[in-house]
Amino acid sequence: MKCFEGDMAIIIDAYNPENIGKIVKVLRKQTMRERLRIRHQGTVWIVHSAEKLKWNMWGRHFMENFGPVPENQLQPLKSSTHYERLKENPTQRMNCGTFMIMEYEERCEMRRLEMSDPSKCEF
Repeated sequence: MKCFEGDMAIIIDAYNPENIGKIVKVLRKQTMRERLRIRHQGTVWIVHSAEKLKWNMWGRHFMENFGPVPENQLQPLKSSTHYERLKENPTQRMNCGTFMIMEYEERCEMRRLEMSDPSKCEF
């Protein structure tokens, strides 16, 4: 999940090009009780914008400050709260072969340095 409630985000993709580039505040996840709602495979957020956003639904145009936006069309703007949240709940890193190779190379380099230091040699 890229966005969380309370995040500020920019709309990076939209059915209506007028909405692209608008700054919005993510309020909550869409429910089935919303006046304006969209079907989407992923998460859909209800957002608030200072500027009116345009939606086309049921053959009509709506210009509203509140409305649904799919998460894949939002890019969160990083703030201090975002980084604090990441510290509390860090994303899981996959342990792939690259990290294992890096660790191996670091151990080899440390061993080479130990071997090249004459004061650490045993007689």
